[in-house]
Amino acid sequence: MVGVRGGTVPRGTVPGPREEAGARHVRARDPGGRVDIPGSVIGKVVTESADEVPGVRTVRFRAARVRVSGEVVLLRLRIEVDYPRSVRRAAEEVREHVKSRVEWITGKRVHHIDIEITELMR
Repeated sequence: MVGVRGGTVPRGTVPGPREEAGARHVRARDPGGRVDIPGSVIGKVVTESADEVPGVRTVRFRAARVRVSGEVVLLRLRIEVDYPRSVRRAAEEVREHVKSRVEWITGKRVHHIDIEITELMR
């Protein structure tokens, strides 16, 4: 073949032990590709994160609805709040915590979170 050198490493491959022997700091290249995270997985992250907020529980059925559009996530979350906790403050805490956890775990950006308070619990 014309223009191909025998000692080159194709893009995306990790050097073998022979190439690493003489090098001190060899960094493996990212092989590329893509990672798909279904909405059902992100929904589990959302419900687990919301349950971590004190005084808040997610409902048992269809607690989270997730729409994924590329790298952007849109969320709808149904929660129960302990009485006499401030509903507005609880929603703010859930929104902040869920947003940070989903972005950290998935690497996707949360655009907005709609929260529905379904019940006040004693």
